[in-house]
Amino acid sequence: MPGLTLPLAPAPPSAALLSQAVTQFGAPLYLYDLALIESRFADLNHSLPQNFRLHYALKANSNLTLSHLLARRGAAAEVSSLGEFIAALKSGYPAEETVFTGPGKTNDELAEALNYHIGLIVVESANEARRLNQIAAERGKQQPILLRINPQFRTLNSCDSGCAIDAKTNRVVHADENFKAVSEAISETNSSHNGDTLKPIAMNGQGASKFGVDEAQAADELLQIQSLSHVRLQGIHVFTESNVLDYRQLIDAWQNTVAIAHRLRSQGFDINIIDFGGGIGVPYNSVDAAFDVPAFGAALQALFSHEPFHFILEMGRYLVCEAGMYLTEVLDIKESQGKRFAILNGGVHHLYRTPAMQNASKFLRVLGKESSDTMPTTIAGQLPTPIDVVVRDALLPVDLEIGDRLVIRNCGAYGFNHSLTNFALHPAPAEVAIWGDRLELIRARSRYEDFFQHQRLIQF
Repeated sequence: MPGLTLPLAPAPPSAALLSQAVTQFGAPLYLYDLALIESRFADLNHSLPQNFRLHYALKANSNLTLSHLLARRGAAAEVSSLGEFIAALKSGYPAEETVFTGPGKTNDELAEALNYHIGLIVVESANEARRLNQIAAERGKQQPILLRINPQFRTLNSCDSGCAIDAKTNRVVHADENFKAVSEAISETNSSHNGDTLKPIAMNGQGASKFGVDEAQAADELLQIQSLSHVRLQGIHVFTESNVLDYRQLIDAWQNTVAIAHRLRSQGFDINIIDFGGGIGVPYNSVDAAFDVPAFGAALQALFSHEPFHFILEMGRYLVCEAGMYLTEVLDIKESQGKRFAILNGGVHHLYRTPAMQNASKFLRVLGKESSDTMPTTIAGQLPTPIDVVVRDALLPVDLEIGDRLVIRNCGAYGFNHSLTNFALHPAPAEVAIWGDRLELIRARSRYEDFFQHQRLIQF
């Protein structure tokens, strides 16, 4: 709760410890600072009102050690596949406190979730609700559900419109900033920030979505869902924001979601739970200010603590991103058409970021050469394809050498889990945790034989 004294974030790992990790476990590898994950969770969790519950989004990083740490500290789980649900159970999360989200759930996934008595399933349509209803009926159960809604209004910076990392500033930018109308609206609202930052989705360059049902059709869909006898409507799920650094943007979006919930409640629908999704971001540079958690908590307390709803937050990036690093070594340095390239022992099969987010990988250091003069360098990997570019025009030391150790920061979320692991059959990197003054292996580097375990060779 606001007003509590929060623990100080731990000091970042030293260059000596990072080098020790590579020496001890080899490169490439992922390294996670568990103390920082604990600090981030405590920081956010203590700032939430009593009617909020923090769920760890395993899509960000499903490593069992990281997930278990957060389960032990009091987080619930949010999963988006049966695989993530199994990981959550292995990590110690109670099934009854787990939320199953995401489109395209198979009948087998839904059946297994019911077998384990999962707490909530977020349905994406009345069609999915009907499939779930049939499966629940076969088991003599009534499954609590939420309906995901695609809202008519979103903030100007909603990442459904395409957030990116700017190549020059390394800051989060948004596709709709290129639209004149939106730019004018930003100028008007930034002067006083009176909360009037919600605009129609057409203006935001958004609109149609594979997620949920459109707000305009929500009541009709809910009528169909309420006629089903083996699912029990509990509330709604609305998730539009991603990697937000200004807490006011989330507040604006969530106030709109609460307004939707009140309208549906006034029409007689059983809306008692609101799942806001996630959205808290982290800076991918050393310039942007961090998300203001104390101010965010105070705003939540003032605006939502007396609402008649239970609120769910699905947080992944904020909890684990800054705690993770990708460490590797330079294999080759070359020049082509006047541009310098550094070839890594690694690549997009270990760290894949979409083109829009690729410049986040400029947030890096070369161990032992932090004070060297720099020059623009394209960092590429070892795959036999031109798409294997980690980042273009990163500032690397002029005196870069083969064998230098490179550390890309903020890789704890959407790093290992987001990579193209089977491309060219290079082994997956090891994962290592910093725990106190110890380095602990939490996932062994994969072996070449692992690629062939489930294959069957037909004899001709």
